[in-house]
Amino acid sequence: MRIRTLSFLALVSASLGGVAAAQDPLDEMYGRAVHHFFRGDNLTAQEVLNEVIAAGSQDPRVYFFRGLAIARNGEIDAAMADFETGAQLEIDGKKVVNVGKSLERIQGYHRVAIEKVRTHARLNARSKVLEMQRSRYDSMQQQGGAVDGGLVVPPKVGGNAPTPLAPNDPFNTGMTKGQPKVVTPSADDKPAEVLPEVPVTPTEVDPFGGATTEPAKPADDPFGT
Repeated sequence: MRIRTLSFLALVSASLGGVAAAQDPLDEMYGRAVHHFFRGDNLTAQEVLNEVIAAGSQDPRVYFFRGLAIARNGEIDAAMADFETGAQLEIDGKKVVNVGKSLERIQGYHRVAIEKVRTHARLNARSKVLEMQRSRYDSMQQQGGAVDGGLVVPPKVGGNAPTPLAPNDPFNTGMTKGQPKVVTPSADDKPAEVLPEVPVTPTEVDPFGGATTEPAKPADDPFGT
C-alpha cells in the first residue's frame, strides 16, 4: 500500500514538473520582477522587465509595472510612456491577461494615472471603430447600394425629386421611383365600331320565353272593348 502511495506522489510530481516546464519563461521573469517591485527593489524589477521587453513580450502588465518602477525613481515622462504602451497592448489583445487583477495592490496617484491612460486608449479605439463603420457606409452609398450583397437606397438628389432605385433592387424596371408610367396608344389600336341604335316598341315581355306580342282578350270578357 505504501509503495502505491509513493508511486502516485511521484506521478503527480512529474505531472506538475511538466506543467511548470511548459510555462512561458517570460511569464516567470515577469512574476519575479513583480516580486522585486513589491519588496521595494525597483532597480532589480526594472532590469528584469527590460529583459522581458527586449525578448519581445506583448504582455501589457510588463509595461505597466516597468512604468511603476520608473515612476518611483521620479521619471514621470518615461513612466507615462510605458503606461500608454501597456494600454495600447491591452487594446490590441495579442496577449490576453487580467490587467485589473494584476494592479489590485497599486493605489494612489500612480493607479489613477494608469486608469486615465487605459480609459483614453479605450475611447480612442472606439472612435476608430466608429470612423471605419462610417467610412464603409459612405462608400456603400456612393456605389449605389450594392456592397457585399447589401442593399442601400441612395440619398435623394434634392428637394422632392424622385429617388432612383438601387441597381440591385428586384423591383428596378428602369423607372424612377415615384414616377408615373405614361402609356402611349399603339397605331394598330382602333376604336370599337359603334352600331346605330334601333328603336324598340315596348311590348309585354314573357318571363317564360314565349311570344312578346300583346295577348288576345277573351271573347266573353264583359269588360272587354
